[in-house]
Amino acid sequence: MSDTTNISETLTQNGNNGATPTKLLHHTLPNGLQILGQQMPDLESISVCFHVRTGARDEHDPALFGVSHFLEHMVFKGTARRSAEDITLDFNTMGAEFNAFTSIEQTVYYARVLGEYLPRAVDLLSDMMRPRLDEQDFNMERNVILEEIARSEDVPTSQAYRKLLQTYFEGYSLGHEVLGTRESIRDLQVEQMRAYHARRYSPNNMILAIAGNFDWQQLLALAEEKCGAWATGEEGRDAPEIAPAHSMEKVIVKPKQKQQIALLAWPSISFQDKDLYAAELAAMILGDGTGSRLFWNIFQKGLAETAVASLSPFDNTGMMVAFISTTPDHAPGVLELVRAELKNMQEDGVQEDELRRAKDKLVSRTVLDGESAFSRMQDLAYTWVAERRLRTIEEEMAEIERVTVQDIRRVLDRFPYTDRHVLTTYGPLEAAAFGLSSETQTTENDEAEVTE
Repeated sequence: MSDTTNISETLTQNGNNGATPTKLLHHTLPNGLQILGQQMPDLESISVCFHVRTGARDEHDPALFGVSHFLEHMVFKGTARRSAEDITLDFNTMGAEFNAFTSIEQTVYYARVLGEYLPRAVDLLSDMMRPRLDEQDFNMERNVILEEIARSEDVPTSQAYRKLLQTYFEGYSLGHEVLGTRESIRDLQVEQMRAYHARRYSPNNMILAIAGNFDWQQLLALAEEKCGAWATGEEGRDAPEIAPAHSMEKVIVKPKQKQQIALLAWPSISFQDKDLYAAELAAMILGDGTGSRLFWNIFQKGLAETAVASLSPFDNTGMMVAFISTTPDHAPGVLELVRAELKNMQEDGVQEDELRRAKDKLVSRTVLDGESAFSRMQDLAYTWVAERRLRTIEEEMAEIERVTVQDIRRVLDRFPYTDRHVLTTYGPLEAAAFGLSSETQTTENDEAEVTE
């Protein structure tokens, strides 16, 4: 193997001095494929994935909207060596849990298998990364995607969030729908998908990540054999810092919907930002599902079915989102309560005791995730994309513990909770109910009543 392998030794996070030694490992193939690993010797299984740094954000041409997700489907339809049935059978004969997902900024293909099946799992997944992209399969799968788009339109919360992204990131690809549109999927041609695959599924734009009980040298030999001949292509993306220039409102009226949804977003930090944990803890204090300010002052009082807030960090940009789902008669008042909580937090900051509670929850979640090979596999890739380094659970816990109320004050000053709000409402209420102009309003009539 080349001398580009880096190894750092640490201990598994089991909270005692008898922990089994584990290793974080990194290797780069000559063609740029990053290989990341965490050995967890106490396990019998492995979780392995190909993380492709491409998604809806990279679909700049309207003719390609939805191609990343469509391609994810096509990867399972066959390769030069395997049919779709062969792929499923090969996974099944390993007893594997396998799947894939596409998001705004990445596409991930993964399998969870016993450690003894490492060679077969890497062979299968790497073969899938070079799919056949048969035109007949493509045309058949098109209908599956169109049905998926239709089903998604019957989920009010998903639709409301998509509308928010379209408003918040207007004019930018971050606002694109992962599924694409009916028009883009209907008109997409297999040659366009082949060109997109050749461009974005390059080894220098991919990560092979693994966690569990495996042999590192065996993995490197497999990766070089299966992936070493892949040609390089595009790497990364043009990721400008994006934030709305001013506050905006979008009222989508759904006359037959019984619940009123409201989403309020404002600028926040990217996943590369050094204040990431301070921003995450602030979000938990504001709107965690248990024990936060929105929980006690809105949800616990029976004013809303859901009242939460969360941080959404992206590549070189980010936003905070408060999400409300309630009855139409409560919605305007609940929205004002949310705004009041934002104002209070911006002016007064946070208290030591609530920061301590948020830290305890985040540390516990980190430790529990650290016991899962699947979670560690994902974290290796995400951390590498964000920071170009591998991070142990202990290092992550230490970073969380280092956050102070002054750090959160700095985040609030950098990205004020009262600045440049982008409001999207989705439900039966019209703009006037929120004290907004009718110019912010559009009406979408449904043939059938839609409920949560």
